Parts: sequence; structure tokens; C-alpha cells
Amino acid sequence: SPKINLSEDEKNYYIHADLPGMNKDQVKMEFSDDDRVLTISGERETIIDNSNDDKTENKYSRIECSYGKFLRSFSIPENADINNIQAKMNNGVLEVTISKIEPPKQETKHTIQIQ
Repeated sequence: SPKINLSEDEKNYYIHADLPGMNKDQVKMEFSDDDRVLTISGERETIIDNSNDDKTENKYSRIECSYGKFLRSFSIPENADINNIQAKMNNGVLEVTISKIEPPKQETKHTIQIQ
């Protein structure tokens, strides 16, 4: 799974996902209205040849880079504007910005009809 930084300021929530070697076509973002969850998924293709034939030029003594499929999900707060989610990829970093809105005011007092 990619490393993630979550932050916020007065106007926005921010998600920064570290996706080295990936481009925007390899990443998918989905938002579920039902449970207010934002999901980021994708797959980083391996560059390592796992075949055991003797023709392989590179013999790896250590592999620290991660490859394969990933999926990360985030609960989005009620005061986030789900209609204003922006995302961009720059140098292998996915930057997601979600604007904040005023949360709906809930009435603290209401009248109950007596029957």
C-alpha cells in the first residue's frame, strides 16, 4: 500500500499518496455516496523478471520496491464538499483536495405534537 499523508486547513482536506513510478492512468479513484468513503486503487507493474532461466541479466540481491495491486479507503467527513473533489498526479505523488463546507445546522429544539 502507498504511504499517505492526510492534512487539512480552514478551507480544505488534503490526501497525498506516494506512488513512485506510476502515472494517472494506473490509478483509480471512486467515491461511495452511501458510506462517504473515498477509495484510491491501482497496480504498479513489476519490472522484475521472475523466470528462472539463465538468460536473465540481472540477479537481484535485494528488492525493496513494492509492486502489485493496492487499495486505500478514507472516510470523508460530513463537512466535506463531495461535489468538489479535485485530484492531480505530479512526479509520482497523487494530490487530492476536498473542499470544506458548512455542516448542515441541526435544530436543537423542535415541537412535538400531543395527541
